[in-house]
Amino acid sequence: MRQKLLRQAGPELSSYYLGIVSTRRMSYFLTVFLVLLSLTSSGQNTAVTLSTEMFSSHERLFLAELEGWIFKEGHDASWSELQLEEGEWGSLRPNQLTAEMEDVTGRVEGWFRLRIKLDQSFEGMPLTISRTHWAATDVYIDGELVHSFGDTGTPYQAYNPTLKDPIPIELEIGKVYLLAVHFVDYETTFTQRELRLNPFNLQSLINLNGPAYIERVKEDIKLTHIYGTLTISASFLLFVLFCLLVFLNPTQKTFKFIAALSGIMLITAIGISYHTFYEQSYDLEKLRFLVVITMQPLSTLFGLLILEWVLTKHVSVTSIVIFVLILITNLLAHLFSISLPFGITFTAMILHFGRIAYLHRNDIRGANLAVVAAAVVPTFAALIYINIHKYSLDLFYEYDKPLTSLLTLSGPIFLLIYISIRFKEVLNEAAEEAQKVLTVTEEKRELLANQNVLLEKQVEERTIDLNRSLEDLKSTQSQLIHSEKLASLGELTAGIAHEIQNPLNFVNNFSDLNKELLDELKDAVAKNDQEEVDALIKDLGDNESKINRHGRRAEAIVKSMLQHSRTGSGEKELTDINLLADEYLRLSYHGLRAKIAGFNADFKTDLDPDLPKINVVPQDIGRVLLNLINNAFQAVHEKSMKAESRYKPTVTLTTELTANGQLQIAIIDNGPGIPDSIKDKIFQPFFTTKAAGEGTGLGLSMSYDIVTKGHGGTIEVTTKESEGTTFTLTLPI
Repeated sequence: MRQKLLRQAGPELSSYYLGIVSTRRMSYFLTVFLVLLSLTSSGQNTAVTLSTEMFSSHERLFLAELEGWIFKEGHDASWSELQLEEGEWGSLRPNQLTAEMEDVTGRVEGWFRLRIKLDQSFEGMPLTISRTHWAATDVYIDGELVHSFGDTGTPYQAYNPTLKDPIPIELEIGKVYLLAVHFVDYETTFTQRELRLNPFNLQSLINLNGPAYIERVKEDIKLTHIYGTLTISASFLLFVLFCLLVFLNPTQKTFKFIAALSGIMLITAIGISYHTFYEQSYDLEKLRFLVVITMQPLSTLFGLLILEWVLTKHVSVTSIVIFVLILITNLLAHLFSISLPFGITFTAMILHFGRIAYLHRNDIRGANLAVVAAAVVPTFAALIYINIHKYSLDLFYEYDKPLTSLLTLSGPIFLLIYISIRFKEVLNEAAEEAQKVLTVTEEKRELLANQNVLLEKQVEERTIDLNRSLEDLKSTQSQLIHSEKLASLGELTAGIAHEIQNPLNFVNNFSDLNKELLDELKDAVAKNDQEEVDALIKDLGDNESKINRHGRRAEAIVKSMLQHSRTGSGEKELTDINLLADEYLRLSYHGLRAKIAGFNADFKTDLDPDLPKINVVPQDIGRVLLNLINNAFQAVHEKSMKAESRYKPTVTLTTELTANGQLQIAIIDNGPGIPDSIKDKIFQPFFTTKAAGEGTGLGLSMSYDIVTKGHGGTIEVTTKESEGTTFTLTLPI
């Protein structure tokens, strides 16, 4: 600590040498020389003449700023006496103390002495001394203790300077006095800069005051309690009001933001004024100050966030990042005196929200103006509060309480105004809408009155038209159903032609072969070759059997076509479902190949050989199978036109007997599937996804009715887009 004192001792004499030598490795001789110069200057210390012209506002004279102070490290009480002029005293003003002078425990201790005398301007003026710093000090005049501010002994107790009356002191005009101050303070890493040892905080370490200052203190105590009580009360009432609004309107996020801001302002108001009502320790003062310096930027930022929410209906990521940075940089500024990051972040915050306000400037009207004021007014109040003491301490002490109240209450009050105006706007909008509805209602009432007569006539006419339309609709429905049957019959035609051609080819081929065999038989008879005759007769018999079988095959195909084209409901008969399903699968395939150029697809069957014959109307079930198989082939064909070359269109038909004794038929395709948006509509009459003219929209509807109503079964569909569709028919046995 002694080396630190030497660096500050005799600044007028040593600054030249310190300017030349910037390293800590100062030579021993230079150190001794500076010490001697320091001792010489302290020995030649003369009295400082004080005059009332040196008063600042409210008759306060800051003694800590005067030249002529000398300082010595230590705690010996004898150093306060006038006759003591020995020891290593250095030239140092009280406001030049720094945290670097602390020892390993954080303690900064020493003695200051200054010779003073009063001029004639103090004649008849009562004087006092005062303190506005938390450090503990003992003040002596000519070796006699005048007053102890706190306790410099053990245990150490800091001095709470909040709203304290000054101490009376009697001094004679023209007499030289030795003013001695025993100073003790403790610095820690987390001591806020507002409480640290620095020239600004120490300038009022010890003051000589006139009577005007006493009146100022009384007025300050009164105003502090008034402003504190009003600010806390108003903040509490606003907080309760906004919480009630949130309770009554839980879906309104704006109210939640405003309630959070009012809560922050209530904490801020309590933190600002609490220490003015109750005496507290230095540690509690640090905690209180930490809460206040955290809440103040937080309140400003919350006001700006509310502005962003009202204008944009969301809080951006940039605002959240700024929110976090403001908290971090604010603590850095106050705990470690690193102010630049906070200044940059605060400026970025102003620019960011200024940009938001500019981009949405057309929306800033009516109630939104109050939100802008709620964000702008506290922000400017904070800027003024932060910077005013740098330019005029008198102005700061004069207006700090109004500024604090403005900073604390302006945001919630303007937001209350916003809510009031917004409610009025909502009521006006509701009234306008109600008036419009009323106007429209009156117009409609008149129109209805005039239309009643016309409507009655039109109802009669429309009733007649509707009856006629109903008859036409029934007739049209029958025609459409018949058309659907004819359409499916048309789709069968090409397949039937292909299918019937096969047995006819067999009949023709074996007929021609029999003709040749008959010629050979004649020759064999003529030659009396009995063995050849027998062989030829056997071949003729085999060929005749084949001609008969294929003829019956052609007959069955023709019969199926006739059954499909029948218009009646038909009679139920025992039917081999496997045979029926296989037949219509092939007919559908060949029919589409003949109808669609380039059509190609694979089909597979997995038929249960143990299926019993069941009672169904064959032509109706055949029509259902044809519809479903045609749809499956068309689906895989459409996908093959769009899919990659490796896609293999396939339709699979399966039959099986279920565990509960029902016959189940499944038509499976690997086509594009059916979208969920239309899945529930596919069985509705006249619904179709085909192009105009390509479908009636009755195929699946008729199939559904045939299976469910005509045969007591079910028809279900399972599908997955891009993977395929499965139609499952379940028929009772």
